[in-house]
Amino acid sequence: MRIAKFAHHQDFATFDYTAATVTQTPIEPFHSGQFTEEAQNLILVGETGTGKTHIAIALGTTLLNSGKKARFLNTVDLINALIKEQAEGTTGKIIRSLSALDCVIIDELGYITFPKSVGALLIHLVSKL
Repeated sequence: MRIAKFAHHQDFATFDYTAATVTQTPIEPFHSGQFTEEAQNLILVGETGTGKTHIAIALGTTLLNSGKKARFLNTVDLINALIKEQAEGTTGKIIRSLSALDCVIIDELGYITFPKSVGALLIHLVSKL
């Protein structure tokens, strides 16, 4: 849990499906973590307050509890780290550390606009993972 760096603890037991726009049925197949074995991406899209972050953290917690390695990253923090890494000439360090994980959760990706050069860094990271 320490390495995952979740913003707070969330699990599926505390997720209120009655208040969410998503139902339990499409989420359940991901509980097994099989998508990590197949190197598939999972993208959660929805309005603010629909439970995307809760589901992402709960999924990460489920993966950790089954022995997998996961890491939670806020997009702003990740972008700042990638820019810093590039400025220091240590490009690739973040990619190498994240590549050792089974699951990387990038939260709040759609909430910020950034220059094309930063977008290229982020796309490069995702393509390497």
